[in-house]
Amino acid sequence: MSTLQFSFHGPFLYRFTSSQVEIYAAKCPGHTAGIFTAKNEISLAGRHRYGRDRRYILGGPVFTPPASLPPVHFHDPGNTILDAPKGIKPALDTAYFCIVAPLPQTVIPTLPNDVEIVENSSNPPGKPTGILTRRATGLRFFYEADLSQKLMLTVDGSSGPAWITDFDAPSLGHTFADAEIRYASVVPEQQEHQDALECFDHIAALAGLDWWACYDDRSKPHGIQPYGKTGSDCRAAILAIR
Repeated sequence: MSTLQFSFHGPFLYRFTSSQVEIYAAKCPGHTAGIFTAKNEISLAGRHRYGRDRRYILGGPVFTPPASLPPVHFHDPGNTILDAPKGIKPALDTAYFCIVAPLPQTVIPTLPNDVEIVENSSNPPGKPTGILTRRATGLRFFYEADLSQKLMLTVDGSSGPAWITDFDAPSLGHTFADAEIRYASVVPEQQEHQDALECFDHIAALAGLDWWACYDDRSKPHGIQPYGKTGSDCRAAILAIR
C-alpha cells in the first residue's frame, strides 16, 4: 500500500472526531491560504463571518481507509501538540474557513517552536513564568493511499469537485506522494513574534479559551527568544481538540 502525506501549516484549530478531522482556520488579518501538490494548486478563500460553513472537503479515490478505522496514532514523543481542555465550548462561527479531512492513520507535529502558553484562568491569572516549552506549529497527516487515483476538493457540500489533482508516483515507481495546505501572512514575520502572538490570540478565541502566547525567556539576557530566521510563516502554536 502507498502513502499520502498531507502537511498543514498555519494558525489552525484541529478537531478530531470519530470519523473525520475538522481543521478551522483562525481569522488572521493579512493571511492567505492555498492547497498545493507538485502538479496543481488552488487558493482557499474564507468568509468574514460564519466561516465554519465555508467548508473545503478533502476526498477522492486516492484515500483507501481500512474497513474498520483504528484510533489515530499521534507520534509526538516530545508532547509538543497543545491540547484544548475537555468540555470547552469553541466559538467555531468565528472561523475564517474549515477544511474537512478523512481520519489519518498517523499524525506527527511539525515545526516546533519555543513558547509559553499562559492561561488566564491560572492562579495567579495571566502571569508568565519565563519558562518556554516546545509547541507544534503544524501537523502532518499520513494516509494509506492509492496513488494511481485522484485527490479531490469539494466546497460547501457541492457534489462536483472544485479542484482535482493526480500523482506521478506510480509511473515513477514510487509509493509515496505529498500535498500541503498553507495559511500564512503575505508579509515576513518579525523577530519579536508579533504575528505569532496575534494569531495565537485568534486560535485561542476560536477554541473559546482565554489563553495567550508569551516569548519572554528568563534564560536570555534580553528576555526574548527571537527567531533565527524569519519568513511568512508565523509559527503560532496550533491547538487540538481530541
